[in-house]
Amino acid sequence: MQFTALPESTHPLVTLRPIVAADLPVWFDYLSLPAVHEHTSWRPQAPSQLEHYDHARAEHTPSSVLRLAIADRAGGRMLGSIGFHTVSPEHRTAELAYDLAPGAWGQGIASAMGRLLVDWAHGHVGLLRVQATALSSNTRSMRVLERCGFTREGLLRSYRLVRGRPGDFWMHAHVVPPAAGPE
Repeated sequence: MQFTALPESTHPLVTLRPIVAADLPVWFDYLSLPAVHEHTSWRPQAPSQLEHYDHARAEHTPSSVLRLAIADRAGGRMLGSIGFHTVSPEHRTAELAYDLAPGAWGQGIASAMGRLLVDWAHGHVGLLRVQATALSSNTRSMRVLERCGFTREGLLRSYRLVRGRPGDFWMHAHVVPPAAGPE
């Protein structure tokens, strides 16, 4: 299992591409906005903390993190990111994560890119389970996950630190139905 032949967006407003060094200051700027980070565990303190997502610098192994830029189709400017972390080739699972700059909110971009990546993960990569977590206060993200066909599985109490304090997160999953076997 490896992330090869990246998914292609047919969305009229955005495309997907590898994250490049020039994206890091743009990404950092919108991740620093309270409206973006208040309902997530994100809070980088400098653009350099995002350097490991730069495709040219990234390690490429079967269990590598894959993060792609959601870019404006017209000009190529980064509007968000989406990808997988906590990748387990052995169990054929990964965790979906995404973010968008506030100017891109409310246009169906997160839902469209989420569906694209989930379909690609199951169909091209062969993942059996794609999971995602959302801070219990992040109702926008939970609506995106619902529109992408995820099922809410349960509350993970004190799952991650959120700016130094334990945060409760809802676990969501999108799974490939088990194949019918012999009875």
